[in-house]
Order: sequence, then C-alpha cells, then structure tokens
Amino acid sequence: MRKHKRLIAAFMAAGMLAGSLAGCSGSGKTAEPTTAAGAENTTAAAQTEGEKPSEASGETVTLRMSWWGGDSRHERILAVIDAFQKANPDIIIEPEYSAFADYRDKFTMQLTSGAAADIMAVDQPWVSSIMAQGDFFADLSGYADLGLDDMDAYIIDNFCKFDNGTFFVPAGVNGMGSLVDTEKLAEYGFDPADKTFTWDDLIALGEKVHAADSSQYLCCVDSKQAALYYARVYLRQLTGKQFINDDGTVGVTREELAEALGLVNTLFEKGIFQPIEEAGIYENSMTQNPTWLNRQMFMILGRTSVMTDASARRADESGNYTTSGYVLPQMENSKESGIEVRPTTLFAVNGKCENPEAAAKFLSFMFNSEEGAELLKDTYSVPARESLRAFCEEKALLDESAMENVVYSLENSGNVVNAWSNNSEVEAMMTEIMQKIAYKQYGSMEEAADEVISRIDQIVASSAQS
Repeated sequence: MRKHKRLIAAFMAAGMLAGSLAGCSGSGKTAEPTTAAGAENTTAAAQTEGEKPSEASGETVTLRMSWWGGDSRHERILAVIDAFQKANPDIIIEPEYSAFADYRDKFTMQLTSGAAADIMAVDQPWVSSIMAQGDFFADLSGYADLGLDDMDAYIIDNFCKFDNGTFFVPAGVNGMGSLVDTEKLAEYGFDPADKTFTWDDLIALGEKVHAADSSQYLCCVDSKQAALYYARVYLRQLTGKQFINDDGTVGVTREELAEALGLVNTLFEKGIFQPIEEAGIYENSMTQNPTWLNRQMFMILGRTSVMTDASARRADESGNYTTSGYVLPQMENSKESGIEVRPTTLFAVNGKCENPEAAAKFLSFMFNSEEGAELLKDTYSVPARESLRAFCEEKALLDESAMENVVYSLENSGNVVNAWSNNSEVEAMMTEIMQKIAYKQYGSMEEAADEVISRIDQIVASSAQS
C-alpha cells in the first residue's frame, strides 16, 4: 500500500478523413454547442431540468454509443452501461462496438454520411484533421459534472481543448513502455528493473532468444507497431524533432530517417521480429498471434493500455506468468526520451445529439464517478482524474505495472507529437513502408527514406488542395 501511495504522490507531482465530414446522430435535430458565455446557464440547466432530460416529456431518451476494443473492454463498458441504466431508467444507451480496424472505417463512413453515434470514441491522432473540417462535436466545457477541470491538465490542455471549447473527455492516460514476459526472459538474463536498457541491448537480447530456439522471437509486433514504436521512437530519440514540422515540411534529414528505418530492417534480419510472412497474418491483431499466445514471443513495445488489455496479457491460471511495464529502449546521448504521453482514447458527444445533457451525464458516470471507475478498472489504462486514481489504487483496481509505467512516462515524457506527425495518412504510409522493408523491397534504407520523404510531400500537397 505504501508503494501505491508513493505512486500517487509521484503521479500528482509529475487520420485524414475523406470527404466533407458532418457530425450528427440519426435524429438530425441540431443542438447548439455550449459557448463560454452560456456555460453557466447550460450547467445550471443540466443540473436541474437536464438532470433527467425525459421528465418534461415523459419519454425515454435513447443514445447510440460507439467504441472499439477487445472482448474485455466490451464487457466492462457494457457493465457500465447496465449500471447507469439501472440508476437512470429514462436513458437508454445502445452500444455499437467492434475491433479497431473495423471501427476506424465505420467511424469515417458514419461521419461522412451523417450517421455517427451520439457518443463516440475517437482516437487522438484523428482529432486535428477532423476538427479542421467542421464544428460537429458538442462543446462539453459547460457540463461541470464531467469534472474536466479536475482531470490531468496536461491531457486536457494538449488533447481535448480547442480555441472554441473543450470537445473531448479522456478515457484515461497512456504512457509508453512494454509488456514483458519477465519469467521467460529471466532465462536470458533480462532485468525488468533496468532503466538503462538500450536499442543495442534489445538487439543482443533478441539475438540470444532466437539463437536458443529459431521458433522464438523477442518482439511481438505488426507493421503499424514497427512504425510507431520502433522507427518513430528511435527517430525522436535521435533527433529530438518532430517527424513532420507544423508547416508540413519533413522535420528530419534523409540520413536520420534512413538510420531509423535501418533499425527496423535490422530487427527483421536478425530474427528479433518474426518474419512478415508469418506475422503479417495478424496485422492489427498482433496479440492473437499464436506465437505470442504460446509464449514464444516475450515483449511488446507500445502504450500503457496494451499492458492492461486482457487479450495481450495471456493470463496464466497457474500464476507463473508475470509482466513488467517499464522498458522502452533508450539511446545513449538521446535528444529526448521518445516517450509519448497521451489520452488512451477520447470520447465526444455528437454536435447534433438531441439530448447532449443525457450524453454528458453518462460520460460523467463513466469517467467521473467511483462506480464507473470500479467497473472499468484499467480498461483505459490509468484514469485521468487524480481522485479516481487514488480510489482505484485504494481498491487495488489498477494494474501495478501500468500505473508505474504511466508515472515513469509522465516523469520522463518527450515532446507532444504534433498533428502532422500523427496524421493518419502518414501513419498508413509508414505502415506500408515497414511492410516493404520486411519484404526486402529496397536496395538500401536511403532508398526507403527517399520514398518516405516523397510521399510525405504528396500527402501534404494533397491536403493543401482539398
């Protein structure tokens, strides 16, 4: 318990979318978003007449809610919905959920066609391109019960606020590190407490693992993860710069980019990554890879939420399987840590939702109440509100490794990744580049770097014309 208290103290101290997007629910009735001038009146309304929005009409309010995730996340959110509806029988939440890959396509299509849910999960990298194309999310700054002012200011200010309001509620806080099979890797001399673990150490450990058994690979990874958590992290540590500058120009040199791409190439060539012919089957579902499930892979680099995903943790009923959430390889004399702190997921209310007060009331229950936190547990990593972090730790609801990772990440975070570097088209392009590297389609990494630079220029030019 003392350790938990110290963690709390440390924590306290410490997508381009196609077409023209229109945020609306199936109802089609417009609800004006709260303005700063009207925030007080809107809040008062939400606390009185808006407390149960159906009382005046005697009708039941129905809200559609969409999100993505694995089975464990779906089950916990459904439990939150059930508890909320029991306390609020006049508000019905209709769930719509899927895996991430399916959700993203559906989300884009629904926004484009005007069929988006009333309450929706939004991945943070999508936000800038969406917000640039229209005001279609409800301003939530007028709903005091959401507790946005009590949530981590770093998250709210950098990811939820825009010039004309606050449009997103953070589901949790994500740091960056790894999920590690410490028991298996102990056989190879791995120390999970070593914070000086470098890329050279990762390569040496991976070679040792693969040499011991050619069916074993140190890292469980897909092409997207290779782009985000290997090439990009390495590049941030090497340069301390944004991958793409705010004006759309490439922020790193050809030589620096080739070096980062070369890291990924090395990891494939040395058997530290599983050959793409085998791993590629599990793109966007890497934790379902049988090699990972059978404990023949031992490490996943990524965000804290990966560590709290039951599908990734491979729960061992015998209790022999242990994990650690610390390690993110570092570079000697690095310009920055490469550790990115960001929201796990953002939730928004449709700007055309007929009952935004009811939607805000549900989000408040989900992310600003002890009952909601107890039901969600670490579904979305660590809560963004200090008091709920303390409550969850007191109740032993949070994964200790995940909490340690978020604390460590906040204390050692790098720069906030800008909109262009997080752009969904850039991300998709870099994922493709990783695949081409894996399939040995380049004569050199300089050739790969040239393609990256050329395609970034094309993406930026295309954006300027749209």
